[in-house]
Amino acid sequence: MRQHRFYKDEFGFLLETSRSWQENPDNGRGDAVGRTVLAAIVYREKDFIEAIRINFCGFIFGGEWNPKRHPENPRTKDFSRDHTTWFVVWLRYFWPRVLYRAKGIPFRISDRAVQSIDMWLWIRVLSTGRWHYKLFYWAYSSIECRVINFWNNFLRSRAGIKSEEWETFRATPQKDLHPEEWDARQVSVPAYSIEIKAWMVKCLPDGWFKNRMKKRIIPLVEPSNFLVRMLMDDELSFEDKVALHRYTGMDAYRWTWRLDKTTPIDLYPLDGPQPEYNMDVDVLYADLDITGDL
Repeated sequence: MRQHRFYKDEFGFLLETSRSWQENPDNGRGDAVGRTVLAAIVYREKDFIEAIRINFCGFIFGGEWNPKRHPENPRTKDFSRDHTTWFVVWLRYFWPRVLYRAKGIPFRISDRAVQSIDMWLWIRVLSTGRWHYKLFYWAYSSIECRVINFWNNFLRSRAGIKSEEWETFRATPQKDLHPEEWDARQVSVPAYSIEIKAWMVKCLPDGWFKNRMKKRIIPLVEPSNFLVRMLMDDELSFEDKVALHRYTGMDAYRWTWRLDKTTPIDLYPLDGPQPEYNMDVDVLYADLDITGDL
């Protein structure tokens, strides 16, 4: 029986047991912020919500930007754009009245990361609500999504890459990839960046701009990526709903990967009874709506 690897630690963070072949295993402490924000949204448990509040408490209340990945992994020099974005998503869900603090996140997030253009604009849409930021964000991100769609489709089409079923998917070893397949794996825009972009759009104020962005995101993922499609309010067919109901989860978070040769790690289907926090499945049935108004 294969079970999922998520568990809650003593600090209230959701961790993920490292695979046996990983070098320097840390059970996901380096990626704990984003995973815990998602757990807070899915489960609405106080432990998860408070873990993020405590982690960013100094900044929220007017202090300097000094983010930590986890209490036991307080790396700041390489804090990433993705986890910074997840922190802003947390503010939008759980503390929208202090979203104005997001403007205080420095353009240089850390020694290794700076804000992207769309991230900088997105933060200002949320923190100010001004129409010109909405216009600039939509114009830039709309073009960006079209470019990503063309580029990824070109690489996969040139390599003849097709998606597989989740029950039978196994990653192709790099040595077995043809040159075009290797190119597609190395330089296509990764699926995790599409998923986080969908959460960014989910957090936008309702309106014309948001509706247009939803239509740009949906073509960027596989039809079997039900989470992103649901976040973007895409209509699921009867066959989609049957497939979603059959889905029992994988031993990693499937929604940040494509089930094709661009994915470098194996994802195994789960079977049998599962412990709590099977987030790969639970996210599909959670109430993902945002209750706090901007």
